[in-house]
Amino acid sequence: MTRFLYLDSPSGVSGDMFLGAFLDDLVPVEYLKEELKKLHLKGYKLHVENTTRHSIRACQVSVQITQEEKQHRHLSDIESVLSKSSLSKFVKTGAQEVFLRLGEAEARVHGIPLEKVHFHEVGAVDSIVDIVGSLICLEYLKVDKVYTSTLPLSRGIVVAAHGAMAIPAPATLRLLEDYPVHYVDVEGELVTPTGAALVTTFSDGLLPEHVPFSIEKVGYGAGSRDFPELPNVLRIWVGTLSDTVQKETVLEISVNIDDMNPEWHPYLMEKLLQGGALDVSLSQVLMKKGRPGVLLNILCAKEKLPAIRNILFTESSTIGFRYHPLQRECLPRTIKEIDSPWGKMKVKEVLYNGRKRILPEYEECKRISEERAKPLPEVYAQVQQYLLNFTPNDAEGE
Repeated sequence: MTRFLYLDSPSGVSGDMFLGAFLDDLVPVEYLKEELKKLHLKGYKLHVENTTRHSIRACQVSVQITQEEKQHRHLSDIESVLSKSSLSKFVKTGAQEVFLRLGEAEARVHGIPLEKVHFHEVGAVDSIVDIVGSLICLEYLKVDKVYTSTLPLSRGIVVAAHGAMAIPAPATLRLLEDYPVHYVDVEGELVTPTGAALVTTFSDGLLPEHVPFSIEKVGYGAGSRDFPELPNVLRIWVGTLSDTVQKETVLEISVNIDDMNPEWHPYLMEKLLQGGALDVSLSQVLMKKGRPGVLLNILCAKEKLPAIRNILFTESSTIGFRYHPLQRECLPRTIKEIDSPWGKMKVKEVLYNGRKRILPEYEECKRISEERAKPLPEVYAQVQQYLLNFTPNDAEGE
């Protein structure tokens, strides 16, 4: 079974909604408060209460400032706070990644270097608590996957440190590039930059189609506003996916290329995989006028099409491509980190009919080969032999 967390965002997402949903019987409040003490931040109080949105009970969290704080922070200031804390590596690394994404989005919006970005509201104590607190809760739940829904974008004006700006905020739009969204006719901010950064940083994609799953618990987090058009809540489901074969609809994209430097092929394939492609392959073909060429074949989730399109039109010589939906079946798999004779290493755990197989990861074997100055085939053989006798229960899911 694969343990998963699903962020269901019918009315948007923000940092305080994240925390509220986690603290709605999924994560103990006192545990979170104790972990937050490791930040060594003063001048705030975490307030947690039950409320309702359209007659739906939900948990509302607010960070109450008890003393005046530094007005603006740079990314380096926040990284300093995190590095000096005694939080776990998972929480520190995750929070740094979220703030980095926020900083890069702000830098692009305002056309300034990353190191000169003032975080304003995002650098305030309440946002630091929201982001770090969400990472603490995510680590507590020990899930293998984090799935998310599409996010709703609305309209209106919001007043921030930079002045009045259109909704969605410019930084929010930057963060949601290539992420699946939909429009709802609501006036007011539904997705905040913090919420967008959290979702896009940790999402493993949309919930897989046609895969049986069971729900253990559901938490509801309330937003600060009560919209007349919809209940302003974020729902977090925690459950397990079945070990049966997963069936899903993907896109198969095909491109014929006969005018590109072959030395660029590996780079293009790497960029496509980084952009969300599930699989990329090249095969030799004979094209019109007897020209030798290659057939580039790509598999990707439907929501990744915009990102793949951008890569093809900017990183290759093609001026067009074709695609169609197809069904694929695959086995559930989870990336685990285990203790091994070569130290901590990541492996892939595959499930079928209740039987677990643990397989080496190429990048990990490559890393060990380089660190130990041993031939890659030798490392592969040793790792495979070790994994044959490895007890899967000792592995920890990422």
